[in-house]
Amino acid sequence: MHLVVGATGLVGGAVTRQLRDRACDVRALVRGGAGHPGAMLLAKDGVDVVAGDLGDPLAVAGACKGVDTVICTATSMPAAGGDALRRVDHDGVLDLIAAAERAGVRRFVYTSFSDNIRVDSPLTRAKRACEARLAESPMESVILQPSFFMEVWLGPHLGFDMAGATARIYGDGTAGVSYVSALDVAAFAASAATAPGEPRDVVQVGGPEPVPLLGVVAIFERTLGRSITLEHIPIDALELQHRSSDPLQKTFAALMIAYALGDPVAKARQTADNYGVPLMTIENYAMGFRR
Repeated sequence: MHLVVGATGLVGGAVTRQLRDRACDVRALVRGGAGHPGAMLLAKDGVDVVAGDLGDPLAVAGACKGVDTVICTATSMPAAGGDALRRVDHDGVLDLIAAAERAGVRRFVYTSFSDNIRVDSPLTRAKRACEARLAESPMESVILQPSFFMEVWLGPHLGFDMAGATARIYGDGTAGVSYVSALDVAAFAASAATAPGEPRDVVQVGGPEPVPLLGVVAIFERTLGRSITLEHIPIDALELQHRSSDPLQKTFAALMIAYALGDPVAKARQTADNYGVPLMTIENYAMGFRR
């Protein structure tokens, strides 16, 4: 039995579907249980939905019973408010790891983020603390450290709005980023969960090659056949936001600064081949915006 925590999210939902496609038994810990809007789809795919969240120790302990592998993709981002980053991404995941150990779980697959993201924030501290905890665990573990998701950072919520033909440029836009599809990250997680052997691995996950944001804009202009208007956000403005005492604002600023500084992932193609994951290119992603 595989337990997916974060199964109603972008990556977690894809992991769940891919595991079911492999005929795996899957359980999902879902806040609200059957009442959650995504629970019906999960149940339709044959997933055992259990009610609870990472703030509910009894539900977490119950969800881990009889489980061989835990796949955690859960995060309170991007809608984190108050102390959610501490409660969910830090305390909640650490409690999940401990509960998995007590339940005799064999393997834990954890979706973190790129090791190149070093700018301090509540999310950065949470991710690194969970990585360190897994490194000390007797469980087998695979820690995935993906670069920036295409679907998020090349989408309208962060200013890459192809419907309006505008793109927000963080910094000068010349630093290479190994953009990766969230669906490819899910494929890594499903592969890590089902691979033979006794893995203890930290995996840098990125797209086929690093591309600067201005290069991404050029690819979209060629693919869509139209010009894109640029909006520049200087590093100074991001650093000012990073001084905020609000955990969410500080975290967003940290991620944007790291994005502006670039995130090239070495040997991304080789790593993907090792995990049997065909990587989406920026060109292929851009094709999805053609009408």
